[in-house]
Amino acid sequence: MNGRLILTSLILTLFIISGVIAANKPSTQYSNISPLPGGGIALDTKGRPDGRGVAQINIPVAYTPGANQSNVGFYGGSHIGEFSSSLPNGSGTFGAGFGSFPRIYFSAMQVSSLLFDDSKALSAQLQIVEETGNAPALAVGTQDLLDKEHDTGPGKAWYVVATKLFVLGKRNIYLSAGYGSGRFLDHCFGGVSIPISDNLNVAVEYDGFQLNEGITWRPGGRFGKITVLAGYNNRCGFILGANSAGQLPTAIQLAIGAILVALRE
Repeated sequence: MNGRLILTSLILTLFIISGVIAANKPSTQYSNISPLPGGGIALDTKGRPDGRGVAQINIPVAYTPGANQSNVGFYGGSHIGEFSSSLPNGSGTFGAGFGSFPRIYFSAMQVSSLLFDDSKALSAQLQIVEETGNAPALAVGTQDLLDKEHDTGPGKAWYVVATKLFVLGKRNIYLSAGYGSGRFLDHCFGGVSIPISDNLNVAVEYDGFQLNEGITWRPGGRFGKITVLAGYNNRCGFILGANSAGQLPTAIQLAIGAILVALRE
């Protein structure tokens, strides 16, 4: 009963706050997809890829990838504001996790179609509390740490997020809620994620700016390495992309990270 009450309350809250139009807008580059944990790929409570886990669209989840977990993704979608163009906004992401606990996840997001332009956002998330039967997982993080996208609106953000698994009948339901500055516009954010099979997850969320809905599909099944995301950002438009997740040796993770940082300037 408590799980149903919490789920109902969060869904109602999402729809209520979505009716309040934000006076400000985030950076146009951050209106589509999150380069943070759970953005476009389902994760279990230890941050490992799992089709029965939690997947969101443009908000983070607290389950944080750890040692040797890596992923790379490519997404395209529309964005809102005076800097918008008639062409879709393309974004590429690379993420790498470290440690068993606490786990820390670093990501780089190329937020324009100019691959070698000075437009790469670096983000990080640290999980500080593991989920238990009575308490949610808790993580803190930062997006766009170097404030690369400040010219198009609030970008650099600090946030805290909690995620909890509830089992209703035989179905997993994940609730995430948090608060963030910068691209989250100093607002609360939250989401609901429901695995409906080993291949499919559905999600709805409020990211501080708009409601988003999406579905993730894994052609290879529950532990398939490729995840396809199709979604809709309610004030921007459709988003479509794919993410590949797996394990890489730490040395390779660090080498890729060093190359991305070197390309930043």
